[in-house]
Amino acid sequence: MRLKSLEIKGFKSFADKTVLNFDEGITGVIGPNGCGKSNIIDSIRWVIGEHKISNLRSENLESLVFNGSKTRNPSGLAEVSLTFENTRNLLPTEFNTVTVTRKYYKSGESEYRLNDVACRLKDIHNLFLDTGVSTDSYAIIELSMVDDIIKDKENSRRKMLEQAAGITIYKTRKKEAKLKLDATEQDLARIEDLLFEINNQLKSLENQAKKAEKYFEIKKEYKEVSIELAKAALEGFNITYRDLNEQQQQEVDRRIELETAIAAEDAALEKEKLAFIEKEKALQQMQHAFNDMLDKVRSKENEKNLSSQKLQHLKETKSNLDEFLQKASGQLKGLEESIAFTGNQVQEEESRIEELEQKLHALKATVEEKRAYFDEKRSNIDRLRKDNQTIQFNRFDAEKKVAVADTGIRNIQQAVLRLSEEQEQRKGQMEILDKEKKEKEAALTAKQNELAELREHQERTKQSILETQNIMESMRNELAEESRKLDARTNEHDLLKSLIDSMDGYPESVKFLHNNTGWNKDAPLLSDIIYVKETYRAAVENVLEQYLNYYVVNDLGEGLQAIHLLDEHKKGKANFFLLDKFTGTETSHQPEGTIPALDVAEFDAKYANLAKHLLGNVFIAENEDALKESNGAVILEKTGKFVKGKYSITGGSVGLFEGKKIGRVKNLEKLQKEIAAQKVIVNALKASIQQRYTDITGYHEDLQEAAVQKAQQDINNLTNLVFSLGNKTENLTQQETTGKESRNESSVAAKSNSYRRYKGCVGYIQHTACRSYGAVTKNGNRIFRSRRSVQCCHCRI
Repeated sequence: MRLKSLEIKGFKSFADKTVLNFDEGITGVIGPNGCGKSNIIDSIRWVIGEHKISNLRSENLESLVFNGSKTRNPSGLAEVSLTFENTRNLLPTEFNTVTVTRKYYKSGESEYRLNDVACRLKDIHNLFLDTGVSTDSYAIIELSMVDDIIKDKENSRRKMLEQAAGITIYKTRKKEAKLKLDATEQDLARIEDLLFEINNQLKSLENQAKKAEKYFEIKKEYKEVSIELAKAALEGFNITYRDLNEQQQQEVDRRIELETAIAAEDAALEKEKLAFIEKEKALQQMQHAFNDMLDKVRSKENEKNLSSQKLQHLKETKSNLDEFLQKASGQLKGLEESIAFTGNQVQEEESRIEELEQKLHALKATVEEKRAYFDEKRSNIDRLRKDNQTIQFNRFDAEKKVAVADTGIRNIQQAVLRLSEEQEQRKGQMEILDKEKKEKEAALTAKQNELAELREHQERTKQSILETQNIMESMRNELAEESRKLDARTNEHDLLKSLIDSMDGYPESVKFLHNNTGWNKDAPLLSDIIYVKETYRAAVENVLEQYLNYYVVNDLGEGLQAIHLLDEHKKGKANFFLLDKFTGTETSHQPEGTIPALDVAEFDAKYANLAKHLLGNVFIAENEDALKESNGAVILEKTGKFVKGKYSITGGSVGLFEGKKIGRVKNLEKLQKEIAAQKVIVNALKASIQQRYTDITGYHEDLQEAAVQKAQQDINNLTNLVFSLGNKTENLTQQETTGKESRNESSVAAKSNSYRRYKGCVGYIQHTACRSYGAVTKNGNRIFRSRRSVQCCHCRI
């Protein structure tokens, strides 16, 4: 079976119909992130029946359909088809090409198709049941499944091996059969409950049936009596009917009379109602007139109260006006007196103002003369003040230049002194750094040698660890192999012991005698006293098959005792070999190319005669050539393929469980010995592995990783120190050169500044003969200064 193609349309990101052809040589699909590789895996899982939506990396079935984009409309259908080549008939169908299709519509409808024929999901599962293709098989492996296999999460490794071995189908069928058996057992239990309930209800149903019959008889009698009674009652009803009709006619006449009287009373009552209504209207008119009169009286009273209040207010206003007129007449007299007095004062003030105006004109003339004189003096003072400020500014500028020159000289002298001191310090530092650098270089060389020795020792130790690990790995493989053998022997021992304890494969009579203490129950079965090598076990079991269920008893008495027990308890029949009756048998002539069956069988000495009786004439052949000259002997093929008697031959395929019955007890004893020996081997291997592990631990401790790291760190630190010392030395050398240049420049600048203090110096010069420094004045004179004195000269240089 081979996957030919995958067709996807409208599934997740595949908007258009996409076909992947898996021709010869194609082993995978590759592409960048986001191109849809995982969607291909999801589509394969989906089409073969995956129903758990989380395994498809979606939230619901609708999200599996292409949902559209900015340029594409959404799709209404998701369809995936898988096509397989069935030339080897691995799939249970007559078609050479099988196509499985799954469709899902956005409306919620879904369908499966097999070769374009509608089918069920169960049909798909049954189709791929024994092929290793399913939603949870390891034919489709995701990244998370690789982690699960490595970590053996939820026995995933075992599931993978079971799928590879092809036993998943049997487990599935076993599970289905078990479910069917459970359902059948439940149905049987239900049926038994129903039968029990039905049996309990049978008596009550029988009583009910009798009561029903009696009921129907009584009902029939009741019906006849009811008819007679109805006839008698009907005659009485007729008489009563006539009497009632007469009474009805009388009551009707009486009703008519009463209705006439009621109509007359109603007419009189209506007349009285009309008179009453007219009286009510007259009363309402009188009430309206009374209300109008009452309103007029109230309005007149209000007007009267208002007029009395206005009258009181006018009286109060009149009294207030009288008082105000009295006060105003007094104030008028005082104002007239004030006006007369004020007129006199105005005349006096006007005369005084004329005198003052005359004095003001005289004073203005005097002020004009004084102001002209003041302006002249102030202009003179301003001119003098400007001259003074110019003089003061020139003086301040000269003093500032002298102060700056003196400060510059002191600063330069201090700088020269400081540079000299720094030069001495740098010399001392350079000597210390040179000494320290040599010491560190020597220490670095020693550490490098130490590190080389440690690394050489580490490499030897690592080689020893590697060799020990290889030995331990081989020992672990050997231990795993021996452990598997031990587990196999143990499992075989447990299975064989359970078969012996449960007497599996033996009839009920043999099991009964095996568990009964009423006879010599320790008597062995023939299958337990003979042990045959595994190669020839199936062949010997075929020739002894009819005797394997025979008990081997000492004498006739033991056999009869067992037979009586079976007869008493009705447990069937059993067969017995009487050991005391076997006195030995001569063996037949051995055909050419055979070996005697007695040579491959093992048994106790006391059963030798019985074994010779059964196997003395039996020989095992390697091939069919020995059949031609058997001379009456029984010839066996060593694997059990055929059995040749004197007059017959039997054979065919060898069953899976043939050879498993003979020699169970002997085989159990041998297995116990083999298991004990195997445990010794396994324990010895475990001890050796533990010793190797201890050796590796010792080697790891001897690796001295910490010492190597420390040595490497020390070397790095020393290298950094040496490099740092070299940098410091270079920096000091550069500072020394820079200091010399700065000191020379400072000396020249100091001498130049010392001459700038002299008035009129504008430059600096050095005499070519005596090398003395000097200054140049504005008029061209040179002032030279020697080491002891300052002198002026007018020579030209």
